[in-house]
Amino acid sequence: MLPAMQSMSHLKPSGKPRCARALLALSASLAAANVFAGELIIEVHGITPDRGKVYVAVYDRPESFPTSGQQRVGQVVAATDGHLTLHFGDLPPGQYAAVAFQDLNGNGKLDKNFLGIPKEPYGFSNGARGSAGPPKFSEAAVTLDPDGTTTIVLK
Repeated sequence: MLPAMQSMSHLKPSGKPRCARALLALSASLAAANVFAGELIIEVHGITPDRGKVYVAVYDRPESFPTSGQQRVGQVVAATDGHLTLHFGDLPPGQYAAVAFQDLNGNGKLDKNFLGIPKEPYGFSNGARGSAGPPKFSEAAVTLDPDGTTTIVLK
């Protein structure tokens, strides 16, 4: 019996313990990632109560800001009051910029005149305003570390 036990000593351990350790490490890193997720709170003021909906879009990349459909997250909320507070959770730390507008006529888009100037109330995070078009991402950016708050005033 002893010689048989000695002959097994040259075998390498199976991959199962290594696989279990790798899965444990992966699940621990995923749990840690959720700990670092933050919340962006956006207060929107200047809403005309009981007229249409308020659209809010949050961007995490300067090259996509403020292109419709390229936002990271967004919300559409009924305009029932003169102001509202929106919560965007589970965002990783970083820089975010937001844009909001009130769709007064309910057609689902920001109406503009023939020059491209918005005809409905709109605004950007940090109160940023562009001189000939939208502001730069950096002007509207809010840092999440891990949470952040900004205000948008519709004009």
